Amino acid sequence: MADIDKQASYKIAAPQDSPLSRYLNAALSAHPEQTGVYPLSNGIDAFIARLAIVDSATSSIDMQYYIYRDDDTGKLLMWHLIDAANRGVRVRILLDDLTTKTIDQALIVLASHPNIHIRLFNPSYQRTFRNIAMLTGFSRLNHRMHNKSLTADNRATIVGGRNIGNEYFSNNEDVDFGDFDLLTIGKAVDAVSEQFDTYWNAPMSIDVENLIDEINPQHVLQAEQYMLQQRALFADNEYMGRLELSQLLGDLQAQHLAWYWGEGRVVYDPPEKIIGENSQQWLLSDLGLFLAQAKEEALIVSPYFVPTKEGTDDLVAAAKSGLTITVVTNSLAATDVLAVHAGYQQYRQRLVEHGIALYEVKADPNNRPSAWKGSSRSSLHAKTFILDRKSVFVGSFNFDPRSAWINTELGIIFDNQEFASGLQQSIELSLLHTAYRVGIQGGELVWFDDKDDTVRYAEPDASFWRKFMADLLALLPIEAQL
Repeated sequence: MADIDKQASYKIAAPQDSPLSRYLNAALSAHPEQTGVYPLSNGIDAFIARLAIVDSATSSIDMQYYIYRDDDTGKLLMWHLIDAANRGVRVRILLDDLTTKTIDQALIVLASHPNIHIRLFNPSYQRTFRNIAMLTGFSRLNHRMHNKSLTADNRATIVGGRNIGNEYFSNNEDVDFGDFDLLTIGKAVDAVSEQFDTYWNAPMSIDVENLIDEINPQHVLQAEQYMLQQRALFADNEYMGRLELSQLLGDLQAQHLAWYWGEGRVVYDPPEKIIGENSQQWLLSDLGLFLAQAKEEALIVSPYFVPTKEGTDDLVAAAKSGLTITVVTNSLAATDVLAVHAGYQQYRQRLVEHGIALYEVKADPNNRPSAWKGSSRSSLHAKTFILDRKSVFVGSFNFDPRSAWINTELGIIFDNQEFASGLQQSIELSLLHTAYRVGIQGGELVWFDDKDDTVRYAEPDASFWRKFMADLLALLPIEAQL
């Protein structure tokens, strides 16, 4: 398709006299030129934080996600975005196109609102036969925008690992993703907004109106009436009651948020990464420099961990030089992507043999923290790196080839010893209950459950079928796509 003309737009300066500015003014004044973060590890609190900044916005909201599901949390957040647009807030929504095929009609209805603007990143121009288009245009459509951010009034933003969907916010009976975000204020917020502008105005971001057939006004009216009906029924939803019990909600109302302050640096891939350009500016370079700064220890939390031979060599070399390295990833039973485990499992033994501590998160919900209760299976989804208990990276980047070379990613590097040390200590304490420690006995891999001092001699909690499929997928030459 030929280039489509579109109107450029940019961040709006943070209003000085708004509810959010007034709420944050004292904290920001006390920490000029610094970044403040509040960790969001609990799914309920993470959703409350999103609703809170959306509801406080008076001038602008910028939302950027890889996945946006049309489920309870997706609908609830969208209703609050519509409320913001109705009170005059400019709402810009940038979604990766890969997962929008079930909500095309909803997007075009939303875009009919004068204050809501929607663009899709690297879209398929064939909207009906998307799977066929993926096959014929694989070299282009294989590259996706994995960035995740939600920014209100250029004053507060949320950056981390969560997409928008029930499984990310403790509202899914089948699986609950253990994830991590940072509610962020201060200097780094403007950099996140600049990142959003870069993507919003990039040639590969296309207005939804140019991709999807327009819906007549009668259909728009019907959609609005249906939304009102759905929203009225949702008032009695059990999830609403759980949101009202959020600890963060109480702390917000009492203005008791304990911010961590320090230097925050926003790092991200340029949108041109999807066509192989500007490689010197790719996030991989920033993370390489960041990880190289470790003097004593490094903790890597990555749900999709495929280190590759080169990456394994680097980790082994670092361990030989005296660096203490701990890796936390999903077990075979916990992962939601079997192919990733297939790519990862061939490197486990070498890593463990060279002294790297390797933990695999359990799938059993009975071993999870109480905040994760309610689902039949848990799965790690957080992406966090901690160096020397002083510096932390939080974002969308997985330790795998897809994040490194194919998709675009976003994150924040934050320096604060109290925050980093506390976060690492919390993770280490949780591993006793939530993960198996991978070891070697008699030259073979074993899994230690340190909670009850037992040993498993095969992939724990995984069915024969999952083991068989992982082994089968490991035979395929697909590592570069993982």
